[in-house]
Amino acid sequence: MNEKELRALLALRDGPRSMREIAVSLHLSYSRAATIVRNLIKNEYCKREEGKISLSRNAKTMLFNSLSEKYNPIQLLGGAREKVLLALLTGPLEIHELHRRTGLAQSTLYQALRILSSLGAVRKEEQKYSLADDSDLKSFLQLLRIEKTMRDVEPYATVLYSDGFRLKRVPAGLRAKGSLTAFSLFPRYGVNYASPHNYYLEPPKEITAEEVLVHALVCSETKSERTLCAVFYLKNLSILDRRKLRELARAFGILPLLAEMESYVDGHPTESFLPPNELAEKAKLYGVEVRTAPGMQIIEALKQIGGRLKKEIHAYLFGGANMLLRGLKGSTKDLDLVVERKDDFLEIRGKLIELGYRELGEEELTPNDRRVNPSGIFVSEGWRIDLFTEKICGALTLSEGMKKRSEERRFGRLVLHLLDLGDVFLLKSITDREGDLEDMHLILSRGGVRDWEEIWQDYLEQEKKVKQHLCFMILDSLDILKEKFGETVPIYRKVLRHCTDVGILKAISYGKREVKEIRELINCPESTLRNRIEALAKEGRILKHKSGKGILLSLTPSGRELLFEQH
Repeated sequence: MNEKELRALLALRDGPRSMREIAVSLHLSYSRAATIVRNLIKNEYCKREEGKISLSRNAKTMLFNSLSEKYNPIQLLGGAREKVLLALLTGPLEIHELHRRTGLAQSTLYQALRILSSLGAVRKEEQKYSLADDSDLKSFLQLLRIEKTMRDVEPYATVLYSDGFRLKRVPAGLRAKGSLTAFSLFPRYGVNYASPHNYYLEPPKEITAEEVLVHALVCSETKSERTLCAVFYLKNLSILDRRKLRELARAFGILPLLAEMESYVDGHPTESFLPPNELAEKAKLYGVEVRTAPGMQIIEALKQIGGRLKKEIHAYLFGGANMLLRGLKGSTKDLDLVVERKDDFLEIRGKLIELGYRELGEEELTPNDRRVNPSGIFVSEGWRIDLFTEKICGALTLSEGMKKRSEERRFGRLVLHLLDLGDVFLLKSITDREGDLEDMHLILSRGGVRDWEEIWQDYLEQEKKVKQHLCFMILDSLDILKEKFGETVPIYRKVLRHCTDVGILKAISYGKREVKEIRELINCPESTLRNRIEALAKEGRILKHKSGKGILLSLTPSGRELLFEQH
């Protein structure tokens, strides 16, 4: 609300007034005062009776009167502060999230928070801001939010999500603003669904396949609808980008649900979806087969390969099959092998083809297949073998540390080295496959990682060797793991700090030389950002220069080295 409207409401607390009396008390012209009063009447704060203006008798006005006795209402609701309070109604938020939701300039946002905190209406705990425990304040803000939604949305629409973007459900056949999405676009992607409703996103935009799925998960209200989302996922695996899915799911607050769905399609029962046999039935209707390969098939395949080899070959096993051979899980759909030499790859490839495996062609690869980039993918009866040379998952190499930590098993002439579970955990954090999070959780719950520090130091050496920063992918997976299972790995803070440091250096390399400019690109509290800038300056990664604008930052050769840039 603006300050004049609030002053008018305060003036009316003493009793009904004429329009002229209101104009005088506000030091405004009659016409300007009339405009303010008309707006207050429209929003049901006051009413006109017998030539006088008086406060309305409704819940909103009663709550406003109650709040004006506890707080200065002009400081509480004036300017941008009402928008900040409405954003905090959803729960505690860090400053970067408040900035995203309100769209306010950083200086305006901080000023609003200072005033609200001084009033006692907002409190800060562990870098998060939240509303005070005041039932009147929360009830008043809830009324404001409902009214705002009712003004902006068709009377027959049901709002299912509202935070910057609005998702709504409308009876089929009725017109609505926005772009069709969620279940309404399932037929476009081969999943016909006759719904009595249409689903819209506001403001309108071009909707991607990833957005269709995430919006459908947000709008799903039954196990049956969520299971249909799983069918959509399976049907469109070849075009879906799982990293984009995760980013969208995080933005809409359903990251744990997306991870649960990915685990579900991998054969793990869950309370949020129908039983796996019903998923298989539904998927079959759309030409999608759901299978889980039994563990003994993997062991038999290794014996068959080893029995046919003409020479002894050393191969390294990671992924779910590694966990299966260690007794950590009972089944898997993938066998992930890495060999060091091209001729070893060709030898194993030839034996797989002799055994009846089919090598996937380029046109059959999914976006995730292309990203992890195995040298060959071989399929047989619903399961697959991914064979890598040189790089693992298109990212890391087979380091000396990995080889030293591995455990040897023999299958004929195939000398199989099971990578340490810490290395398996790290690789799963960057592969983005179905079931990875469940496997990472399983490794943690069994205490399978012996030396986290050794694994992290090995990763940092790998990063220098491959000249690629994978820490952001690792952090993303660790965040999802924390959200879904409440588990934090011992190296989490080190990964977060490293990501922050790399982010700062990248921002400076992009030409962002002031702290406030860097803050716009990096998602972390400002105090943390400034602390890491100081640390990087002490390490000689960046230089600080005084100028008329304040402190400007630049990279040193050491900083460019960490970014793998020439200097």
